[in-house]
Amino acid sequence: MQKIRIISLLIMIAGLAGCALQPSVTASLPPQEFSKEHLLSGAVILGHPVTDVDLPNIDILGVNSEMRSFLASVDGGSDSDHFDALVKSLQSKNFSIFYDADATLDASEVFEEQRGNCMAFRAFMVAMARGLGLEIKFNQVFIPETRYFEGQHTFVYQHINVIADLGSEQRVLDFNFVDYNPVYRQKTLEDVDAFARFYSNLAMDFLSQRNIAQAFLYLRKALSLSPDTADLWNNLGAIYRSAGHADQAIDAYGVSLALDSNNMIALSNLEGALRNRGDFALADILFKRIQRYREQNPYYWYGIALAAYKQEHFELAVEGAKDAISLERGDHRFHFLLGMARLKVGDNGYRNSFRQALTLSAANEDQKRYRRKLDTLGLGDIKPVLPAGRVRRSESIRPWTWWWYL
Repeated sequence: MQKIRIISLLIMIAGLAGCALQPSVTASLPPQEFSKEHLLSGAVILGHPVTDVDLPNIDILGVNSEMRSFLASVDGGSDSDHFDALVKSLQSKNFSIFYDADATLDASEVFEEQRGNCMAFRAFMVAMARGLGLEIKFNQVFIPETRYFEGQHTFVYQHINVIADLGSEQRVLDFNFVDYNPVYRQKTLEDVDAFARFYSNLAMDFLSQRNIAQAFLYLRKALSLSPDTADLWNNLGAIYRSAGHADQAIDAYGVSLALDSNNMIALSNLEGALRNRGDFALADILFKRIQRYREQNPYYWYGIALAAYKQEHFELAVEGAKDAISLERGDHRFHFLLGMARLKVGDNGYRNSFRQALTLSAANEDQKRYRRKLDTLGLGDIKPVLPAGRVRRSESIRPWTWWWYL
């Protein structure tokens, strides 16, 4: 799981499903004032058009001599044995990666510093597994959208893990199963697309530090690798907007929507940029479209409920969680959050909410996490109710837990 931070609005989210904008909305967007070439040149930010020489070039999956020496000690016969031996060897040698949200490091840096964020961890494991000759790829899991709001920051979560093809079976390597579920749609990513996300993460880190020039160069590198990814154009719009170039930002959001008319984050960013520019009529049209989507999106209300809970507005958290459940009853996270909020406000319905969460999470690792939490609350007696034949399991993909210290 990955938390992408940006000032005010942002970004970097897997494409959303279940929402289609009417043609009249996209057709009414303002005409492009600037060409793609102009937007990609960065001349108004850097003072000169960017060239390939200006762009960063990181050996993301590079393996150094110490890593090769480590891999030489990993014994195994089959690919499956090699994979098992790699994970167990790292664990047995007390090689622990400490989570650092701001450390988007390449594989060799992760090995040397034993820290990194989610993207860094994935790059490290891909590099190590490939160093043993194993077939392993980055894997995107299309989880429902969940936003977290903190002050002027918006957090949007997406999920990418790594998946190893070991002949007779596949293994998912992941350190956090909060949002991993084999029933979610998945798609393996080509390296170039994963690398684009890597550079985009770095761009967003620079943007949060107000280093606009570096943010642009790293995002420009991402777009050179994956030029038709709507989320990257959305990020480019945020960079232009932060730099005070509203017109370029609006055009970048327009490119994002031309590539993916369902990208509600880009639409929300565009609505805000248009409103700030004084284009109130069009901004109002887009705002109504966004509100209609949000009202029908259970994960929007879930995000609202989470934010309310964190800010200790527990009554609002109860209402938000109930709104989410009214639209989607099958997500265990909604029920567990409702149970926690109900417990805080003294609503006796918390036991039923926890029971529902345990029942719905029976097919994955979340139930264990919920049980541990309930044990700490002195509620270990709450048990799931499992209707016969209702639990879906996937035996073809075996997930690995990971040793990840917060």
